[in-house]
This record gives sequence, C-alpha cells and structure tokens, in this order.
Amino acid sequence: MKKRSRIALLTALLTIVFAAGIGVYSNYIGMQIYQESSNHLLESYAQISKTFTLFVQRNWTVLSQWDSLMSNVQTDEDVDEIWNTIQDNRSSWHYSDFYMVNQNSQYLTADGRKGSADSIDGVFQEMYSKGGPIVSTYTATYGVPKIAFAMPMSRNLTLDGVTYTGIAVSYDTDVVDDLVDGSMYGGQSDCYVVRSNGDIVLEFEPQTELCAGMTNLYDLSNHADWKYGSMDDIKDYIQLGKSGSAQFTCDGTRNYLVAMPTAFPDWSLVGIIQADEVDGALYDVQNSSLILLGALCFFTVIIVVLALGMESRLRLKNEEMERLNLEREKMKSDRFLQSMSRIVDRYSIVNLDTGRYRYYELRFDQPLYPTSGQYSEMVEIISKRYVALIDTENAKLSRLLTPDYLRSVLRKPDDNLKIEYCSRTENAYMVMTVLPVEWHADGTVSVIMQVVQDIGQKVELENMANTDGLTGLFNERYFSRVLNICEAKKLPFVLYYLDLDRFKPINDTYGHAMGDRLLKEISARLLRCIRSRDYAFRIGGNEFALIVSADMDEEQRSRMAERIQTMLSAPIVIEGKLLSVGVSCGCACYPEDGDASQVRITADSRMYAEKQHHHEDDRTEEQS
Repeated sequence: MKKRSRIALLTALLTIVFAAGIGVYSNYIGMQIYQESSNHLLESYAQISKTFTLFVQRNWTVLSQWDSLMSNVQTDEDVDEIWNTIQDNRSSWHYSDFYMVNQNSQYLTADGRKGSADSIDGVFQEMYSKGGPIVSTYTATYGVPKIAFAMPMSRNLTLDGVTYTGIAVSYDTDVVDDLVDGSMYGGQSDCYVVRSNGDIVLEFEPQTELCAGMTNLYDLSNHADWKYGSMDDIKDYIQLGKSGSAQFTCDGTRNYLVAMPTAFPDWSLVGIIQADEVDGALYDVQNSSLILLGALCFFTVIIVVLALGMESRLRLKNEEMERLNLEREKMKSDRFLQSMSRIVDRYSIVNLDTGRYRYYELRFDQPLYPTSGQYSEMVEIISKRYVALIDTENAKLSRLLTPDYLRSVLRKPDDNLKIEYCSRTENAYMVMTVLPVEWHADGTVSVIMQVVQDIGQKVELENMANTDGLTGLFNERYFSRVLNICEAKKLPFVLYYLDLDRFKPINDTYGHAMGDRLLKEISARLLRCIRSRDYAFRIGGNEFALIVSADMDEEQRSRMAERIQTMLSAPIVIEGKLLSVGVSCGCACYPEDGDASQVRITADSRMYAEKQHHHEDDRTEEQS
C-alpha cells in the first residue's frame, strides 16, 4: 500500500514539473517566434516605407513640374499640348484623374471633362485652408475610394471664363495599394498612414474590417486584447518616429501591428497583419513540438513508474522510446526545413577544420552546387559564377569566404557576415549571411552556416530609381550621388557636360517620337565612348554628362572631348531620314577645379560658353 502511495505521489510530482516546464517552454518559444516575425515584418515595412516615400515624392515632383509648365502658358493651344502630354503618360503613371480646380470645386480634367465635384470638395478645401500641398482620401460619386495629391498653382489660369487656382492628381486606392505594398501576406494585411495623434491620413485598400469606421488608430485599443506590447508602446513608436511592433487578439484572431516612420514629418506607416500569414508555419512547428514534448513527458512518467516495479520491462520501453524519439526528431526536422524554405533559398553547413561542407537547396529542384564535398571547391565555383557587391579593395568572394577570413570576423556568437553578390552572366542578385554555429574551447569558430536569400526585387527597384526611363542611362538623381561618393572618397575624376545642338528643329520637324529615337542612339554612342568603370547620365532633355574615373592632363581631356564630339556628331539614319546634331562640350576635373559642386558649375559654364560660340558660327554661316 505504501509503495502504491509513493508511486502515486511521484507520478503527481513529475506531472506538475513537466506541465510547468512545458508552459515555460511554450512561452519562451512563443516570444522567440514573435520577435523573429516582428523583425521580418519591420524589414518588409521599412521597404514599403521607402516605396511610399518615392511614390509621394514623385507625385509632388510631377505636380510641381506641371504647375511650372502651366504658369508659362500663353495660349489655349499651349494648355492643350500640356494636357495631351499628361494624358499620354496616364498608363505609365497609373493615375485616375489629373485636374485643375478652384475654390468653388469646379474642375477641368486632362481628358477634357469639366464640372463641379462635391465628392472631392473636402480635399480641395483642405488644400486651400492649408495654403500648400496636401494628400488626402475621398470616395468618388460612383463609390470607389481614391487618394488625391493637390497643391495651389503658382499662377492662376483662366480658361473658358473659369479661373483655376489649384492642380491635383488622384489614384484609385487599390492601384496605390498594388504600387506600395503589392497586397503582401496573401491580402490579409492593412496598411495606413497615421499622424502622431493617431489620426488616419491614408488607408490603402483595407483587406480586413479591424479599423472599419475608425478615424483614429488608437481607438483600436478598445477592441483588442494585447499579448505582446500594447497600444501605449505603439503610440510611443509613432510619436518618437521609431519603428516597433505589438501583437493583439481581436474576435479570436491574432494580429501583428507594425509602426514604421516615413520620410515625412508627423507621418508613420502602420500595418495590421493577420498573424497566421506571418508565423502560422512556425506556430505549427511549435504546437507539434509541444505535442511531442508532452508525449515525451507522459511516456517518461510511465517509464519512471514502471521502473519502480519492473526493471526488465523498462529496458524494452527505453528501446521503444529511442525509436520513437528518432522518428519524432526527423518529423520535427522535416517541418523545420519546410518552414525554413519559406524564408531562405538555400543554405550550407561548413566545418572549417575539416574543410568539408553539406549544401541544401530549398528553392530549385536541382542543386546549384554539389550537395557535399570540399569547401574550397565550392568557393571556387561560387567565385567563378558570382561577383561581390561590396565597395572595398578586398571585395572578392574567393577571399571573403576563406576559413581564415571567416574566423577573423566571426569572433562572438552574435557576430555575422553579410555579403551581397550578383551573377556574372545573369540578372540575379543574392545576399549571403554567414553565422557561427559551433566553437572551440579557445573561442575560435569551427562550424558555420551560410544562408542565401534572393534580393533581386530590391535591386530592381534601386535600378529603376537610378535609371532614365527613355535612354537607359543613369539619371540626374544618381548623378548627384556619384559626385558625392567620389568626393567623399577623394577619387579624382573628369566631368564632361554635353548639350546637343540643332536637336529642337529635328523634334519640331519629325515629331517627339523621332526625337526620342535619336536620343536613344546618341545614348548608345555615348556608352561606347567610355569604359565599364565610368558613368554616363542623361540629366534632362538633350543634356548629358560623363564622369570619367581618371586623373587626366589637359591634352588627354581635350582628346577625349574631341572623340566624344566626333562620335556623337556623325550622321544618323532613322526610317530613311539622315539626321545630324552638333555637340557642345565643357569639362572640369576634380580636385584640380575645386570640390564636386564647383566642378559641376565649371563644366556647365564651359559647355554653355562653347554652345554660344557654336551659335555665333551658325549665324555667320547663314549670313555668308
């Protein structure tokens, strides 16, 4: 009887201890999943914030440019020409309508519609009340939600007896949603722009009903049960211009709430994402682990109880448990790899001591490298196929991946090495993160994991932001950036400013389409004038610039300018028409002619001096 009591007491104690342990383990794993998922969301919304900033800045720039054009019109024909250009760009801009408006809510659109719009009256009145550019939302008379950018015109314009004082462009919110966040996370996410006081400025095509009818984000706290973080934390993030996250439950559904500052004062980007779209797979793994752990605890109790009475049966049970544990660990490992494949494309485990590796491909059916072998052979394959995108003198993959270099940079458990690289032959961009896994007693790393992710979309967005859409050359934005980088690194260079002579008559005679084709051909010739490490830019209209990375004397600069002018001035045949333009060229060099800003001014002034000289020569020829 006493033995049975002891067994019952021992069983109860073991059950309590295991239950408490499972609870602690569950809370710990839940916190780890939350932190890892939050970091992933913050990275995603940081990219969305950058995209939103580019979108807003582009609209302000477009409105400012068209306002400048409107302020210089002289006739109704000038207005029609400007409207036609705006209308031609509608498909590429994805806008809904382009307006001129006044305080009476009278409007004139780019496609010729006019009238009075009560639905957008609130947007116009907000613009006139503020006296400056605004962005707001409204619902069209046919029920479609829209986002509008509006600003007062620098000069009033009267057409058909109506005076217009403002200019605006509007978008369907679903179009903006696709441009900014691309309906991330299976469409189970909402994205808002809020002020520091919580007021919702913009909402991008909400996919859930969590904030339906709300005008202030902070009101959500009345309907939410917070699991990690709180609405007070979110307020602090928004008001202090910081990024952060929280998790709450509403109507039985877990949700992440992410706050991310934008480039605009008092505006923050807020995302609400259903948690199952973010960490559902990880929670499945956790639940499976808890089930396995619970089963393990249960069997352990049974084994301990049986061990007190039957030692021979204990050995049989231990053997059975070992087999079950192996199967469970395999199942756990398979689920882990399945979940991991949603985050990374491939990874490898490398033993730096033995020089052996094991490689796992999670994206393609066929592996890119042998699945195992000598690590030095895999490094050689990678070095032949790819090139590092790191701006240092030792930025070679063959050196960055050597065991000696990895040991020198991975000195602590928290250390990691990130290497961005691209294919030598294809448009493929990746980032490799090298993490330490095992250590020697002396503190040197012995085993590492190399995790690879595809970053092609990120690089494509950067290339689009830095490239002129017509010619494929770099644009004026990237031109300023390259100048600043060269100056910061004290790298000598020669700057050539180029302006095409007699280009306007070609445009006027044959049309803009012919002018565009001529600009493309000029750009192609310009690229043939420089080396791969030099830069060619289109900085506006028919103006171009070259940055030649070299320290050249005056004779070399003159020969280079002569070669450029000769190549660009050669006749061009397009659709059977022989076209010819001249080139005015001015150059300056850094640091001989001053800092980057002064070099830019000097090259520009020399180019215009030569252009004036060409005009005088042309007039002399005409008179003779």
